[in-house]
Amino acid sequence: MNIVAGVAAGLLAALVLPAPSRADAPSLGLPITCELGKTCWVQQYPDVDQSAGVMDYACGSESYDGHDGTDIRIRDTTSSAAVIASAAGTVTAVRDSVADRLMRGAAGRQAVRDIECGNGVVIDHGDGWETQYCHLREGSVAVKVGDHIAPGAKLGMVGYSGMAAFAHVHLTVRKDAAAVDPFRPSASAEQTCGARDSLWNATAFTALAYHQGDIIGFGFAPGAVELPQLEDGQFTAQEPQASWPALVSYLWAINLLAGDQVTVTLTGPGGITASNSVTLDHTKAQYLLFAGKKRPPGGWPSGRYSGHITIGPPGAPRLRQDWQTTLR
Repeated sequence: MNIVAGVAAGLLAALVLPAPSRADAPSLGLPITCELGKTCWVQQYPDVDQSAGVMDYACGSESYDGHDGTDIRIRDTTSSAAVIASAAGTVTAVRDSVADRLMRGAAGRQAVRDIECGNGVVIDHGDGWETQYCHLREGSVAVKVGDHIAPGAKLGMVGYSGMAAFAHVHLTVRKDAAAVDPFRPSASAEQTCGARDSLWNATAFTALAYHQGDIIGFGFAPGAVELPQLEDGQFTAQEPQASWPALVSYLWAINLLAGDQVTVTLTGPGGITASNSVTLDHTKAQYLLFAGKKRPPGGWPSGRYSGHITIGPPGAPRLRQDWQTTLR
């Protein structure tokens, strides 16, 4: 069944930003059980630019053309978080039969044509307001049509069904069938940057503070690291071992800005050092960088090994991360 009439258009068409009455608007809580900035992150916001350009509510570029919802991601496909109702209401549509599969290439996109939302739930909040929750894990949907649910009720688990390039929940808010940006429902794209008359409750609004990029993964690895490995949960940071053929410090980040200088370094005993630095020529929704050394002929010397990351304008890093371990 179609989870919503015209769901493909709802996810892919240009965002409409009406100026709805706030008197009847629901107060929205987070649609996910996680700790923002630690176990989950906002990857994308609604696109408020009604031309072919892209702009989020803060006048940044953390969106894509026509994106109509808020995407909150978990780290990888092996991570876990529940999807919960942002407000009280009645379930009007569900789907729970779409396989979880990360979208990579045209064939994957064609396979989910007309079911881009994947597994999901739609909740009617009255007075023309509704919320839609997409990309739930197959077989996890915990509600049925007609259920009356309270704020925070479990709807299912975060997955990557439908048009999902990463594991996340996509939340679309609608008023009278038109998508609304919950960060500034009454504002047009031409108005001042930043949240205006937000639909989020105080707790959610604080948790959803806007970031110009986030570091979502870092650590040591025994060799080169690739993004598909990270997204699929096939690789996580490890404690260095004397047997490793190489020792690498790596960074996995999202929503980096054009002009950011991204630097990853590795240092260790006996003068071991490696560094990799790149200045970005355009924004990056996801970015991976690593620096490392091959094992020296005498093996890895015992002692302390450190990794270091900086991200931001040259000489003025906006994000940084340090970590260390001791090899005995």
